[in-house]
Amino acid sequence: MAGSDKGKVAIVTGAAGGIGEAIVRRLSEGGFTVLASDLNEGPAREVAEEVGGLFQTADVTVEDEVAALVERAVKDCRRIDAIVNNAAQAGALGPITDISAEEWKRTIDIVLNSCFYGVKHAARAMIEAGTGGAILMTTSISSQRAVGGHPYIAAKHALTGLIRAAANDLAQHRIRVNGVAPGYTLTPMTIKMFGGEEDARKVLASRAPLGMIIEGRDIAEAFGYLASDAARAVTGQNIIVDAGFIEAQSRSISFQRDPDYLDHTR
Repeated sequence: MAGSDKGKVAIVTGAAGGIGEAIVRRLSEGGFTVLASDLNEGPAREVAEEVGGLFQTADVTVEDEVAALVERAVKDCRRIDAIVNNAAQAGALGPITDISAEEWKRTIDIVLNSCFYGVKHAARAMIEAGTGGAILMTTSISSQRAVGGHPYIAAKHALTGLIRAAANDLAQHRIRVNGVAPGYTLTPMTIKMFGGEEDARKVLASRAPLGMIIEGRDIAEAFGYLASDAARAVTGQNIIVDAGFIEAQSRSISFQRDPDYLDHTR
């Protein structure tokens, strides 16, 4: 219900566009004051201002900068009720024999280590406040299947382990830890990749057994639920929002394998 979380405070990383922007807007509609963060300052600041929230730039691969986001929320808003660790990158593609150690480490830093920092510092603040809260992560269908580049797949699979481990560890503090796994989603990245919105819509619909186009709002709705008190009994879960893609694979429904067979959810 819109406004049901009025007075609560959330942090969203990777907020400059696509799914991140949609999450900022959805949480704001639900009553959260949102601290939006992204290295791409212009768009993230703009969406924060539009929803009456806050903005702070941060490199999520640097622990101190993630800690500073939590500190800012507590300082300016006196609390933190949720964090959505959404920042990511697709990572290196191609044969694993061709991937450099630097490319591997960079993807692990952005996709996995950043979430660890978010969990660690948000949990510390929530434990100190004694109010509980929701720690959320954008995983991917790559957390379920080998879809995308090797470092990305490895990092997203690892996130599901982090979710389960942290959920078990933090339950005693009434802190819930969950993830949302987007499928092929219509975002500025996919539009650019497939040569325009019309072509992108055709490709994405062909990869969704429900025959629909997944949009950022569809992913954001799952986050809105998990951040709210409506999900007070849900923890350690990774909710898949993919219009049936994973289930279709498990039932051996054929999908075209081509160079574009990647997870583009940002």
